[in-house]
Amino acid sequence: MGREKPGKPRGPRPEASAHAHEGFDIPDDFEHPGGRHIDNKLLGNLSGAAFDGCTSCQDPLLTLMVEDPTTTAGLVELACVGVHNMLGGLPASMTDDAVPGQSSPEFRRLARAGLDGSNDAMFHECEQMTQSQRRAAANTALDTLVGQLSMG
Repeated sequence: MGREKPGKPRGPRPEASAHAHEGFDIPDDFEHPGGRHIDNKLLGNLSGAAFDGCTSCQDPLLTLMVEDPTTTAGLVELACVGVHNMLGGLPASMTDDAVPGQSSPEFRRLARAGLDGSNDAMFHECEQMTQSQRRAAANTALDTLVGQLSMG
């Protein structure tokens, strides 16, 4: 008697490359004005997974992102720029801790730091955060970005 179990035979596992999220390619040669290196591939992959609602891809990519303060700040910057372009500025609910809203305190902290326009302070502030704080900021930024992209 062997260890074989009755039932359907197991099919081959799909290749890892068969699962992808399209439409968020950020050129690798894009240089941030401050000379910082943002992992554009990671940022594009995470944004695509979030847009598609794929948590099985999003969670490990988010873990990689929060290990990189510069790329995390880049995501927050992207979300802030999108809101600024849509509304002509950032609402207080995204920068002021005393105003009710959906933005996490960590996101507000970074958005508030970047209000000077150069965003150098935002990147510096993100470097001072713990990984869990960066994760909270990144989650708000992803929600904001996906909302913007969903509107077309």
